[in-house]
Amino acid sequence: MQIKSVILYSHDGRVRELPFELGAVNILSGPSGKGKSALLSVIDYCLGSSSFDVPAGFISSAVSWFAVKLAIGTEIMFVARRGVKTGKKASTEFHQVYLAGDETPTFDELRSNVTREEVVDRIGGRLGVGETLLPRADGTADKKKLTFRSGLIYCLQKQNEIANPDLYFHRQSELVQTIRDTLPYYLGAISPTIIENQARLRLMKKRLREIERELQKNSSVSERVDSEIQSLIADSVRLGLLDHPPSPDTSPIKLVDMLTEQFAQTNFVVGAGSGVDTLTRLNTELIKRTRERADLKKQIDALEQFDGDQDVVDVALNEQRRRLQAIEVLPAWHDAATCPVCDSQLETVTASAADMRSALVKLGSELSVVGSDRVDLRRHLSTKRAELTEINEQISEVRREVARLNEEQEEIRALLEKRNEISRLSGMFQMFRKLVVTADTNGNAALESARDALISDIEVLEDETNLGDVRAKTTMFLGAIGNTLTEWAREQKLEYSAGFLTFDIRGPRLVSQLPDETVPFSRFGSGRNWVWYHLLGHMALHAWFRGNNRPVPSFIVLDQPSQVYFPSVAGARDKEDWQEVKRIYHWLFKVAADMEGGIQIIVTDHARFEDDKEFMRHLRHDWWNDEMLVPTDWPNG
Repeated sequence: MQIKSVILYSHDGRVRELPFELGAVNILSGPSGKGKSALLSVIDYCLGSSSFDVPAGFISSAVSWFAVKLAIGTEIMFVARRGVKTGKKASTEFHQVYLAGDETPTFDELRSNVTREEVVDRIGGRLGVGETLLPRADGTADKKKLTFRSGLIYCLQKQNEIANPDLYFHRQSELVQTIRDTLPYYLGAISPTIIENQARLRLMKKRLREIERELQKNSSVSERVDSEIQSLIADSVRLGLLDHPPSPDTSPIKLVDMLTEQFAQTNFVVGAGSGVDTLTRLNTELIKRTRERADLKKQIDALEQFDGDQDVVDVALNEQRRRLQAIEVLPAWHDAATCPVCDSQLETVTASAADMRSALVKLGSELSVVGSDRVDLRRHLSTKRAELTEINEQISEVRREVARLNEEQEEIRALLEKRNEISRLSGMFQMFRKLVVTADTNGNAALESARDALISDIEVLEDETNLGDVRAKTTMFLGAIGNTLTEWAREQKLEYSAGFLTFDIRGPRLVSQLPDETVPFSRFGSGRNWVWYHLLGHMALHAWFRGNNRPVPSFIVLDQPSQVYFPSVAGARDKEDWQEVKRIYHWLFKVAADMEGGIQIIVTDHARFEDDKEFMRHLRHDWWNDEMLVPTDWPNG
């Protein structure tokens, strides 16, 4: 794929087309500020760049559509992409058609008819870009569908890249891993057969891992069987499913079948018992009787207290009556003022005998009443004590019934627990059966056979598609490219050409392998070496791409390769510098001629040599006059 022309469209429909010769060096020369460097960004943008890197300012604002005509084999593909204002994201509007001749679509014909992804896929399809392999840590590789843009890396060298000692390829700082991953494919070290075989290997290794996991699982299950079977036997004997442990040589499957059958024959019935309601009623009655007994005890205690108090009263009254009975020794007519013993006159008159006899009678009457009340009290107390005895017997009876019911419920609960445990054990039997079947040696034998067959097939396929061969081929191909590069460097008498020049894909970077050390490109001194080795390396790669029919665009855009030879301030240019720049261009002319149309080189530069006929013959666009990338009379959109 080469660039037939670059086309710009103004907002009012004007067209600016820059044609380029296919298979040759095309020089675009002019002073600063004419838009030379923007040409590379325009080409990259039209070819599906994810960003809009066209310089901000008049170019971005004055151009409505950017376009390229691509010569791909015998076809001319036209790809246009709408421009965007400064600060905006890249446009998603593309217009893509195939042209029958040299006509250029008009502004009015441009309309979005395809996506960026479709444009990239179509160009990649025309170039023949396919799939590559990305190595994995496990020794396999993943297939990855490539786009042609991963090969476009080797087709562009911006002004800040072409003389950069730290970056060798276009956008290398952003795409370093992409370069490492895809360069073996673009060199031809990865064939479609290897890609397909690697895909088969990945699937086979995945299946092998699955089988090995299954075998490991079965091995773990077998170990569990021996430890768990004794527990199942012990539980079965404890629950009555087995009268005694089976013979040690009984197979696990037979044991499980035997236990399962025994469980099926077990008629385990649990009675309903007297019920929880009866127990609740009895507990309620027990509480009631206990409260009645407490009340009765309080009554008895009160009666006993009262009876004791009556004893005290009775004793006091009898003592008083005993004293009053002494009055009986006196005659009934006794004078109260005379002493009944000595008949002398008393200073103080005492109670008369009649009064005392009256008090004695009254006291006797009271004692009679008290005696009668005590008889009634003790009769009542005896009744209450009899009631207490009866309640105690009732409470004892209720407690015995509650205890009986609790024992009955405990037996039912134990039976239910046993039934549940047997049910649980039955479930364990079924789970154990699955474990035993999984651990069956016949099943393992089939898996082991499949594993062995896979291992054998994998070994054969790995021998046929060793990724180490890909790495070896990559190194070998880079060595062949290094031979070309070294030969060219020695022809130009460049520094560091005494060693063997080649690419280290780990960088990726250019290195010079000397007998005692390997010098990386970043240590190559002087701008002259940087520019020359950028050109030599890229041309050597393209010579390999073309010679091996690899799907990389067959053009390269170089922006200002002569920049290191021009002084930073105005002044006379050294004649030797001019001659060095001419040497660069004449070398490019020779390489392009040697590749017989296989490479198109587009150079944007300040250099212009009127006295050099070959240079002037390759000068396609001379902007040292009023001409520039975008005409100044275009409206600023």
